[in-house]
Amino acid sequence: MDRYARQQKLAAVGDRGQQRIALSTYVARASSAPASEVERAYLVRAGGERFASTNEEGATFAHQAAFKHAAARDFAEGAWCALVQLRDALEQG
Repeated sequence: MDRYARQQKLAAVGDRGQQRIALSTYVARASSAPASEVERAYLVRAGGERFASTNEEGATFAHQAAFKHAAARDFAEGAWCALVQLRDALEQG
């Protein structure tokens, strides 16, 4: 079974979307190292293969205040940043 078969069944992904995910270049833009690690892990597990580095700031994680503990906030921010990039990859083309 293909590693990405479950997400390819989603109408928003499909075979073409999975190809877009694999061919896109991703940049970790979370505000902390732990959040960036989570972001990269999500992207790799979704099928992201190409990564670049930048000094640019990414989108602001608007929900930071909702998290009392830094570890939970980092995890949520990393996941959110990855999902934003995956959405952008799927909307290309």
